[in-house]
Amino acid sequence: MILKLKEKIKNILSETYVNYILIIIAALAICMPLTNSKLNIYRDDGVQHICRLIGTYQTLTAGECLPMIMSNLCNNFGYSWNIFYSPITAYVPLLFKIFNLTFVNCLKLFMLMIIILSGITMYRFVLKVVKNKTIATLAAILYVLAPYRITDMYIRVAVAELASFVFIPMIFNGLYTIINEEKPSFLLAWGTIGLILTHTVVTLYTAILCAIYLLIFIKKLKNKDVIKSLILNLLITILATSFYWVGLIQHYLATSYEVFVPGRMEVANKLEIYKTKFYQLFYTSKEQPMIYAIGLVTVIGLVLTPIAWRKIPKEYKKTYMLFLLLGIILTIMTLTFFPFEKLPGILRMIQFTFRLFEFTSFFFALIAAINYGLVIKDFKIKDVLILSFLVLLLLVPYNEKLDYNIESDENRLIHGVKVTEHTGRIHAGMASMEYLPTKAFKVLNSYIANREDVPIVIDGSSAKIENYQKFGTNMHFEARKINEDTYIELPYIYYLGYRININGKDVPYEESENGFIQVKIDTKSCENGNANVTVKYTGTNEMLICTIISVISIVILIILEYKAKNCKQGNGN
Repeated sequence: MILKLKEKIKNILSETYVNYILIIIAALAICMPLTNSKLNIYRDDGVQHICRLIGTYQTLTAGECLPMIMSNLCNNFGYSWNIFYSPITAYVPLLFKIFNLTFVNCLKLFMLMIIILSGITMYRFVLKVVKNKTIATLAAILYVLAPYRITDMYIRVAVAELASFVFIPMIFNGLYTIINEEKPSFLLAWGTIGLILTHTVVTLYTAILCAIYLLIFIKKLKNKDVIKSLILNLLITILATSFYWVGLIQHYLATSYEVFVPGRMEVANKLEIYKTKFYQLFYTSKEQPMIYAIGLVTVIGLVLTPIAWRKIPKEYKKTYMLFLLLGIILTIMTLTFFPFEKLPGILRMIQFTFRLFEFTSFFFALIAAINYGLVIKDFKIKDVLILSFLVLLLLVPYNEKLDYNIESDENRLIHGVKVTEHTGRIHAGMASMEYLPTKAFKVLNSYIANREDVPIVIDGSSAKIENYQKFGTNMHFEARKINEDTYIELPYIYYLGYRININGKDVPYEESENGFIQVKIDTKSCENGNANVTVKYTGTNEMLICTIISVISIVILIILEYKAKNCKQGNGN
């Protein structure tokens, strides 16, 4: 009986599932602090993500098909995250609301999910490259347990950046398959779609790194099938994400929003303040607010490069060399002596140089795992277990950097934090107010803080507002005694996609001097000097059309993926 049980356990451990189980265990280990109810998840970006979840949920439950405007924010004048900020972190965590969880717990479960998924996507990528499950498992665990994860998860609560860890291995997996194996792969499209809908700045840098990868393998681009596959992936990505970027471009062209103001998002002084000192790559002091360390186990793995170099198989030696160089270069770019602030503006949009540690975590995990696998004789799962235990042990001291003295409650955020005359640079729910029109931003404390939540007749007209009702982004009122063309400023911040109907006819609107929606009531359209006005948010026609295009594109991508897999199985048989 005991012998049979041992044999059964041995058989289970010999299967691929053990690799996934180890990755999941590593993910659960780094997520353990999330189970502590006293953990302060409102730190830094955390409160913004919670407010965004609340606003998106309220908008969805109000029945809006495009939940772009959080009507409870900005003193009920509406504020949009979802037009400007990649949407995955707004929608996916809300799936957990079906279990009637709090918004905080929805966010925590989402963080656990993406940590596990990032480990799995890393495992699949490294397995594709090295064809060794044990090395791939170690690489995935080093990636999951990279010290910078703690900075992202618990110190900055940068949920969008944390989610982007999932898609970088997918992108390089698809790229590697297309370039090196010269096979069709739609992982490139899936990964790029996910990354675009998660984090714009990380997408930009990933695109640059992918371009470098293509340059290294430029000879492969002579193959027409490779070019076709790359173009098809790119085309599907563009169409599948059009529901997001088309609305973004429309707003960029419509007026000046703070997020598009040159220099607004660069924060040059932060690029300098948060640079990394060389010793911080290896040691984190108690006074240091964030963790920039590479991790001792990974560092030792990198040191083994000269020993492992001769043993690296020719099939992936070029990829290995490129990843090692990119990891070193990006690390140097985070250091104090590197003039990052003098780089082109588009690169400075990264805001903090330490964000590059996401990429170094990815590159170095692969290099270190390969080195251990090649240097350690007869490299087995037991070696992975030992190294993983050491990584976890070295992460324990970082627990003191977590905040277990929670002083906030999501209930205070349900109705939105009010903008007042004393609102500072950062506001719970609107971050640094970067998604406001510039005109509105300039009068935030002087006008918005004191404005009543009602339509206002401007330009000295004698018109009167009666029977006013407002429910989120839906509104109705009557304008009486209109004897001349009348301009009315509505109690909505200026975003595109509102539908304004006056006496049964849709009319255009413009931006007021205060960054609100302003509508003109033409006396010719009024009956007896009266106007019946209704307002609702639907999104622009282009946004609605592109949403349909995106859905169709995803369906096509699923079909192409299915056909590609069947083709591979057929060739295998």
